[in-house]
Parts: sequence; structure tokens; C-alpha cells
Amino acid sequence: MVRVYRLANAVTDAAFVRRRLARGRQAREHERFERVVADYAPGRSFVDVGGMFSIHGQVAFRAEEAGASRVTLFDGGEPTPEFLAKHKAANSKVRTVQGDLEDPASVALIGEHDFVYCAGVLYHTPNPFVQLTHLRSITREYLLLATATIPEIPGVPHATVYYPFLDAQARAPWAQGWQDPAGAIGIGTAFDERAMYGHGNCWWGYTPSALRALVRSARFEIVDEFHHVNYPWGMALLAKPVAAPPSMPPTDYYRLRGEQLAAGHTIPFDGYYDKGSDAVATIEDAWPDPVGLPALDVSPPLVQRTIARLGKLFR
Repeated sequence: MVRVYRLANAVTDAAFVRRRLARGRQAREHERFERVVADYAPGRSFVDVGGMFSIHGQVAFRAEEAGASRVTLFDGGEPTPEFLAKHKAANSKVRTVQGDLEDPASVALIGEHDFVYCAGVLYHTPNPFVQLTHLRSITREYLLLATATIPEIPGVPHATVYYPFLDAQARAPWAQGWQDPAGAIGIGTAFDERAMYGHGNCWWGYTPSALRALVRSARFEIVDEFHHVNYPWGMALLAKPVAAPPSMPPTDYYRLRGEQLAAGHTIPFDGYYDKGSDAVATIEDAWPDPVGLPALDVSPPLVQRTIARLGKLFR
């Protein structure tokens, strides 16, 4: 365990050095990131997901001022006094929707938008893939996803850190990148276990490679990245939706399948997203087809060598 702490400290210390050396470039990246709303909002429908808490609709108002065709602000909290005052003073048409990004009914209320802006949300959930698939369902043209991240861990692509219940020593390296670690609940502080307070916690630390993989898994193609001033403790991705059905079945699929079986027939498996729950399965599409599974491309000796190396590293 001591070696794990040393590895985490080495990774974060090296990231600090790289950040200092890249300060000028990162400042330019931050300026480019700040222009995203002005560059992409004009003439497009725009939604800011999570833009009420602490910033009181600032991004949504900027999009409206930049010429967005319509603007929606979605958040779990109700409109703040600061938001309402600005909304009234500017005679704003920004629409607010209150809900949870993991609730399909809430996502349906948002509706599709040309440009989806989501900053400071993804690390506050235990279910990032669910949130990303819901963001995909409302994105017509572009998603701008900005989130806290952690430095890459050498030799471990797509690494993540699950913060809940790490002790203070294990959390300390990951808290270094936060300007206010006390505000990073679950990293700079212990995990908040109180009922109903879960979204205030930081749940996952994503390396940049893990974040890219998550976004790709949700059927997005990344077209740009912004390594702004806090990188690698924060980054943003600009992505476009890929025209393909989700890799996961709908959450109600197996319930519907059971109901149909009880009625004497079943719904398709392959091609379900095209055929829908009203279709009756044929013999060809009733069951998952093993033809087409990815071929084995990792030899057992390589797996065994990797396990042995990891065992030596963490002894």
C-alpha cells in the first residue's frame, strides 16, 4: 500500500512540473475555451446542463446574448435569486428545467438542442456512463463537456480513481490540484455519507484517457480538446454525436421482453433500436448472435506477465 501512495504522489508531483512548464500554452487554451459559447451559440439552440449552482445561469445568459436561437438551463436546484434578478433585468427568454440528469423523464423535458454545454457535473455522479448517454440523447450537433480530471498514471491507460471512503493519506495526492480542496468533498474532505447529499461529493477521478474512452463509449466523436489552466486536473472536450444506436439496451428492454414472453411472443434483440417494442421477433433476431463478437487479441502469456508485474509493483 505504501508503494501505491508513493506512485500517486509521484504522478501528481510530475504533473505540477509539467503544468508550470506549459503555463503559457494553457493560458491560450483557456482563452480558446472561453470563446466556445460566442463561437458556437449564434443561431443554434443551446442548453447548459448544471449551470445554476454557484454561477446562477451565467453561461446560459452568455449564450442568449451571443445570439442562440433558444436557450435552456437545466439543473437540480431551483432558480436562484441572482438568476431571477438577471432574468428579469435582461428581459431574458432563457427557459429553466429542474430535474436529474439520470432521470429519463427529466432528460425528455430538456429535449434535443444543437449545442449542449455541461461543465462541473460528471465527477459528481457514481454513474458517469448513464449521464453521458443521456447527454447524447439531447445533443444534435455538439457537446462541450468540461470536468475535473487527474493526471495520467504511467502504464495504466484509462485509469480512474474511485474517491468514496479513501483515507486522508490516499486522497492527499489527488487534492493537490484543487485551488480549494475543502470544496472538493470526498477528495479534500472525507466522503459525505448523509442521505440526499450524494451529488455534493466527488465520486470519480478520470484520467484524460479514461474520459475520452467514456465519451466515445456513449457514442460521441471527440473533435477538439481544451487543456486549460488547471490541466491535468481539469479539461474540456468538444464532441459530436455518432449516428449509431447506444451499445446498451434501453433500461426497460428486459422488462418489456418479459412482459411479451408472458403474452406468448417476444421482441427482437438484434436490430431492436430500429424495430422497436411493437415488433415481434423472428427466429433470426430473437437472441443475441455470437457471430460478430470481437476476436481474442490478448494472449494468455501476456496477461500472465502483466499480472506478475503488477504483483511486484504493489508488494
